[in-house]
Amino acid sequence: MAMNIMEKEVIRRILISEVLKNQDEYNAATQNLVSTTKEDMGGKFKLVFGVFGALALLGLVSLIIKIAQGFDDKSSWGYYSAIVSLLFGVFGTAPMVAIAPMIAKADWHRPISRIANMFTAAGLSSVIMVFPLIFALPPLVVGGYRRRSIWFDANIYTPHVFFGLAVVGLFLIGLGMLWVTSIPDLASVRDHSTGRRQRIAKVLSRGFIGTERQWISLRARIGMMSTFYFMFLIFVHILYSINFNLELVAGWKDAIYPMYHAMTGIQSGIATIMIAVYLIRKYYKLEDVIKIDQIWGLAKLMFAATIFWFYFFICAFMIFWYGKSAINEMTIKILVNGPYMWVFIGAFLLSFIVPWWIIIWNPVRTNPPMLVLVAVITLIGCVLDRIRLFVISWQVYGDDTIHLRYIPAEDIPDNMIMPTILDGTLFVGFISLGIFMFLLMSRLIPVVSIWEKHQSILLTKHIKFYRTEVYAVGKPD
Repeated sequence: MAMNIMEKEVIRRILISEVLKNQDEYNAATQNLVSTTKEDMGGKFKLVFGVFGALALLGLVSLIIKIAQGFDDKSSWGYYSAIVSLLFGVFGTAPMVAIAPMIAKADWHRPISRIANMFTAAGLSSVIMVFPLIFALPPLVVGGYRRRSIWFDANIYTPHVFFGLAVVGLFLIGLGMLWVTSIPDLASVRDHSTGRRQRIAKVLSRGFIGTERQWISLRARIGMMSTFYFMFLIFVHILYSINFNLELVAGWKDAIYPMYHAMTGIQSGIATIMIAVYLIRKYYKLEDVIKIDQIWGLAKLMFAATIFWFYFFICAFMIFWYGKSAINEMTIKILVNGPYMWVFIGAFLLSFIVPWWIIIWNPVRTNPPMLVLVAVITLIGCVLDRIRLFVISWQVYGDDTIHLRYIPAEDIPDNMIMPTILDGTLFVGFISLGIFMFLLMSRLIPVVSIWEKHQSILLTKHIKFYRTEVYAVGKPD
């Protein structure tokens, strides 16, 4: 026991000496990152903020018009449900870029973890859009008969209530996670700012001064909130993909599809983070903070997510292809070679083939503009993928078909429903609302985590290794 106490004392003294040695670097990093909450990106921030605010208002007006049109025409809600699914991906799964490397105790993600966490505030757009869609979802009893669902003996509105609670819970947990991970930085804003920003930071930092007890409590809360966020995220993806998609098509049975929906959402979330990191790195002039290591790390995650897209797709598709039953042929016609065949081809090319072929090359994975191009291509592919999955599901749904064992080939529509102007304004408006919320959070919380940057300075050291130089990373626990 005495030996352990001595070891702890030696480690404590080493850490103190390292902190004193790097004090100037700490202070410079703090001043630089706190200034991002006041920086105007060369006078463009207010313009960008105002544009996205106006587009968000347009989306809210469009939502009111959509609700006023009523819920009777179920096929008109196909593109709406596809937009909600996309929002769960681009905004809801983006924080996983911070959570997963943290669980693995990686160091490279520290400068971009705050960017990922700030997208939890963008989840407000998903919450607002979900509730009208819940009213469009049919009850478990249709026409006096109980339809097929995962809710065997539940109340007829159980999926509506549980899904609504899950979405609100995900949003609140996300905000809690953003707040908890920002407490040390809010303390820095409190100590290095003035005016209203300082007053708000003082309240939210809750007297944080960096004692050992406070750090232990903070790490415990971060771990707890991250775990709950991950659990709720997968729960939301599973419920949404089943209740608002799979169960609407009579005969479609696919145990892999919920995880396909979650995995493709993670792919779009990584692409969103890549674009956000590139823009913040460029316009906030943070090239010295967000370095090529972060770009390289995101590139590897994008490559893995692209491979997983094909893996989950082919695992489900092989069952339908080799089954050759009438139900399997119906499923293939609806999802692959039916009226949305060209949408599927576009999704297959832009979600897998094109990004995979570009990102396999090593020079691309260290080239930020090329990776942004890959991210944009991936997001377009994700939009097409959501259209081919959700639009036809709501198109084939009807009180006369939902109780069938499967939909006969002659009843499968030959026409593709095209999006309306209202669908376009909803898409642009609620994507803009998410970006607006992100920009709003950046006015109070530094876009790069100050305390994680300090930890990175303390735990990493540039050393010579044979004929090259590398970063040696220490593990804190």
